[in-house]
Amino acid sequence: KVSASHTLGQGRNGRLKYSYVHGGVTTVEPSYDLGKNAWDFAVARKVSENDVVRASYQTGNKNLGLEWSRNSKVNGSFKIAAIFNLAEEWRLPKLVSESTWSVDL
Repeated sequence: KVSASHTLGQGRNGRLKYSYVHGGVTTVEPSYDLGKNAWDFAVARKVSENDVVRASYQTGNKNLGLEWSRNSKVNGSFKIAAIFNLAEEWRLPKLVSESTWSVDL
């Protein structure tokens, strides 16, 4: 699957993205940001019915991301991510935790 996006009035701002799904469990997504003149790469793998692990790298700002997400109808959905800025000297990663609940009334 190939996709392109552009924001009108923003000059050379846009993104080209290719998404390839292998075997229904692994997704590879290289993309190119025209405004930043930089490549981004991501690989995601479905490790169980509800769990996905993903690794990404943004060449423009040298961020390496690792995340685990779970989509559960019973317990809600969540994502835990660690982002390392490889352009800086060794520092602790930025940690992100997100959760979503769905309630039927």
